[in-house]
Amino acid sequence: MENMQEYVASYSLGKLEETAKTFRRLGEAYDNVSEVREGQPGISKQLLLVADVLEECVTINMYAQEVEKDYTKELFKKCFFNGIRIKNVQRIKKSRGQDELVLQARTVGRGCMYVKKMLPIIESVMGVGYYVPGTSRTTISEEYHQYIFVQENRFRLLTGVARRGKGTSRYNGDNFLISRLECGKAIAAIADGMGSGKRAFLESRMVIELMENCVDAGFEAKAALDLINAAYIAGGAKGVNPVTMDMSVVDCQAGMLNCIKLGAAATFIKRDAMVEVIKSTTLPLGVLEKVDYDCVTKKLYDGDYVVMVSDGILDNLPGVDKEEQIAQIINDIRIRKPDAMAEEIMQKSLAFNGNKPSDDMTVLVLGLFDTYDK
Repeated sequence: MENMQEYVASYSLGKLEETAKTFRRLGEAYDNVSEVREGQPGISKQLLLVADVLEECVTINMYAQEVEKDYTKELFKKCFFNGIRIKNVQRIKKSRGQDELVLQARTVGRGCMYVKKMLPIIESVMGVGYYVPGTSRTTISEEYHQYIFVQENRFRLLTGVARRGKGTSRYNGDNFLISRLECGKAIAAIADGMGSGKRAFLESRMVIELMENCVDAGFEAKAALDLINAAYIAGGAKGVNPVTMDMSVVDCQAGMLNCIKLGAAATFIKRDAMVEVIKSTTLPLGVLEKVDYDCVTKKLYDGDYVVMVSDGILDNLPGVDKEEQIAQIINDIRIRKPDAMAEEIMQKSLAFNGNKPSDDMTVLVLGLFDTYDK
């Protein structure tokens, strides 16, 4: 049975590799034909991006390696002492993201137990924390099954959201995304449709759903924006309006922030007694065939907060230096919970306009906290 499973897995990887090669050849063929490249500027890049994702799926399997004998022996002994037999322990080293521990396990006697019982055992042997992904089995039974444990990130990310719609419409023209990826990164994004109401809601929702699908498929943030913009431009004949996109990509292992903006409002980094402002000068999605975005990389530290807002938050404020006013509001906040901080920013903004939103409003707050021992 195991030989059959190995054959099926090997066959599937071979087919996946051939498919990746096909997409790459197609992409290169489009790139070499100038007439096609001028007429369809996004096709070549899209095909090559798909090839990259498929090839990464193949290479993940190639990084599997046996765990050192000393670790395996200690792990086997401690698991057996706790009523669990294990075998075929392997570590998957990924080119990016967290390592994974893959093994087969069953109970020593009859009955079942939760997989989570193994987590403190693995941490004591391997020296780092692991967690059970949502797609893995949750119980260990009397028969051997495969279990996957993913290495924990150094930084824990906590998030908060506050939203208000303009007027009496039940539609908010802002849509947002918060997605945690298996590679150890998290993406937060706000898509703001032009105007307010149902049409703005539908257009920004389409963009944010496309972004979520691309992220889940394994595309890098910039590559996903290129694909979405090409699709949005292609649908321009239907009378779609431009949509701003504000995206923060947080590496929860390295503590790095990539802030990507297309016509979006400013982003703020709150640290101790200071607030840094990241502004944008680019155009929204759906305006230019080639995506024009601002990309800023920042190092984050324990206790830092990333605050993202739609332009409705700024529109409530008087004067010209609206970003500086919001920065001061954020700096004065002493609340540490991201959801409460987001609501406080919302209320402070509304107070400048008689508690009536001048536009749809969204606030996202990302709090980063170091889990390593100080």
